[in-house]
Amino acid sequence: MRNSSNSTHGREANRDRTGVLRTFCDYFTRSRAQARHAASPRWQPLKTSFQQALTRLGGKTKGAAAPGGSKSAASMRDTHSPGFVATITRTGETIFDHRALRFQSLTLNAADIKLLEHPRDNLCGFKIRVAKHAGRRRHAGDLVQKRYAGRGYTTSQSDPDPNLSTFIAYDEGALVGTVSVRLDSPIGLTADDLYLVELDGLRDTGYRLCEFTRLAVDRAVASKPVLAGLFHTAYLYAAVIHHCTHAVIEVNPRHVTFYRRALGFERLGDERMNRRVNAPAVLLGMPFTTIAESLRMWAGKPPAAGAGRSLFRHGFPADEEGGVLDRLRVLVSER
Repeated sequence: MRNSSNSTHGREANRDRTGVLRTFCDYFTRSRAQARHAASPRWQPLKTSFQQALTRLGGKTKGAAAPGGSKSAASMRDTHSPGFVATITRTGETIFDHRALRFQSLTLNAADIKLLEHPRDNLCGFKIRVAKHAGRRRHAGDLVQKRYAGRGYTTSQSDPDPNLSTFIAYDEGALVGTVSVRLDSPIGLTADDLYLVELDGLRDTGYRLCEFTRLAVDRAVASKPVLAGLFHTAYLYAAVIHHCTHAVIEVNPRHVTFYRRALGFERLGDERMNRRVNAPAVLLGMPFTTIAESLRMWAGKPPAAGAGRSLFRHGFPADEEGGVLDRLRVLVSER
């Protein structure tokens, strides 16, 4: 029995190492720019050693069943999405599952590479989830309160709202970002409190509105990929699934320039005092056709002339977007 147990543990260890090595090798060929970098003399020896180890381990694990009869991560990978793994989680809330943010860079250090050799210590990568349960929504609210309090704003936990969906980002098990999307309805949007005339003008034109609200990101992490992933998910949910045509958002006047340069929002209303957070606000808006075009041009591609400071350079590449959308459709239908 001991020999059988040791053999089983050995096969499991090899499978773990194989999966990590395969992911690491894929990481070198993520894009044309990355491929050129990986082919440089600095990285070629490391890449070659990983490929050789993967070949050796592949022969030992070929045909082995996954522990407990479950599918392996490779077999669960979405067919049209090399970077997206439609993992089956206990919560059933995961929309996007990828390597941890620090492993999505070509600047791995020795400590990072050492961690890759021990996959059981890195089970939690970068994930985006829909907050289906009260506990998740409460955690998202806690992050919002923490970030808003740091800026001197006042806020509280949001009440249950059937038209409000909250998306949350985790990196290595830690909550690092959240955004909520409220669909327009007879009840209206939160922004109607200050900008009813402006929003009714859009409605009268035939636009289908939604609002992005309660955005918060932990600044201790790589905020651009987190923001891009959250906004890309919000776009897919509102525009593709619910056929909204325009997004609006209330932001502090200090942040107008960022939203204009990074996301393409335009000013729709004058500065007014928002009593909900005890701070000034400006209404911004953007057609989803602008987001779609920006994602088509920049998402997942190397920096190029014209991209400027667009946050959509960090969005899901086209081959991953399909997997994210498929999973999001399933989760929405289960609500």
